[in-house]
Amino acid sequence: AAERLAQDASAAAAAERAARIAVDVLLGEANSSGDWVPGDSLETLVGLPFPASAESPGLTRPDLLAAQAAERKAEADLRLQGANRVPDPTVSLQYEHEQPDKPNTIGLAISLPLPLWNRNEGNLAAARAAITAAKVQTDKLRAQIAADIAAARVAYAEASGRLQRYREQIRPKSEQVRKTVAFAYEKGGASLLDLLSAERNDNDVRLATAAAAADAATAAVNLKAALNYSSEP
Repeated sequence: AAERLAQDASAAAAAERAARIAVDVLLGEANSSGDWVPGDSLETLVGLPFPASAESPGLTRPDLLAAQAAERKAEADLRLQGANRVPDPTVSLQYEHEQPDKPNTIGLAISLPLPLWNRNEGNLAAARAAITAAKVQTDKLRAQIAADIAAARVAYAEASGRLQRYREQIRPKSEQVRKTVAFAYEKGGASLLDLLSAERNDNDVRLATAAAAADAATAAVNLKAALNYSSEP
């Protein structure tokens, strides 16, 4: 049993190093050995710098800003096509130099096309359709953002609640059982098998607590992303 625990610890250490190397690869680091210590801990990553129920319209999310920009562009295109319904007048100026015994002449011509059959209706219809599509996309994105925020809040509430139960209830009880069995073993009231079983169970609870903390940290990151929260000033 002791050898198994040692093997599990060695496997966990190898997995941790592999995870650090994977992070280095994502950051473009060459020849990474994974020998670095994270600046953040699960304790800091689990918490939120704002209440989990904080209201946020998500108005600064890049995807929504892009949709709103597309909507404004479609509206500008409609105004442009509306202005093109009446063609611009054409003004021409002509100057002719005559012989010395004749006066010079200056001519001015103004051409104003009358859009009797072509009033740019096709382009106007296309521009109106583009505005409708852009507005639908923006509204759809707003609804998706609201759904993302709601789902992220539910996930964070579940993960943080599970972590709290592990920390405040399950983990202390497991540790107390291990200590009780260890004390009984020292006094001859428990067998070695009982002690190893209690230690194995306590280690499993420790791992489950760490996994719950990792889930809570991931949920916190997802909630920050849904709310478009940035810790940068």
